[in-house]
Amino acid sequence: MSEHNQTPGLRSRIYKSLKPDWAFGFVLIVGLGLLVLEVQDPAQYVAAKWSASAVAAAAIVLTLIIALLATVVAALDRKKTDDYHFQIMANSAIIANITAIFVHMVWNLAEPRLGTMSVQIMIAILLFAWGLGYFFYRWRGFGQ
Repeated sequence: MSEHNQTPGLRSRIYKSLKPDWAFGFVLIVGLGLLVLEVQDPAQYVAAKWSASAVAAAAIVLTLIIALLATVVAALDRKKTDDYHFQIMANSAIIANITAIFVHMVWNLAEPRLGTMSVQIMIAILLFAWGLGYFFYRWRGFGQ
């Protein structure tokens, strides 16, 4: 009887440890796919119909609201997952942001050849780099 009770616990622990892998595998593939598709067929943009100050205010308000929601969701997520997976997700998000900043800087230097970076390309780079960072930490760990 006790052997039967241990098996679901083991399965549950294995599933729990692999579930973020599936999610970040999906993020990695979607990010790469968006990047490839967006570079091949860039979207056309329509100019804003609001004033510059209204657009800036909307950006500030949206950033505040979404950052607050992200903080609440991250706190809930931290309660439901172990520290190792939360640390991997947080560190890989940092890698994604640093990567996006530097890719954007290099892209700006090469803008005459690459063209202007669209928002869709930046989002694709963020998703792709987040997935890469996640799997890098899963493979390498947090050691030296």
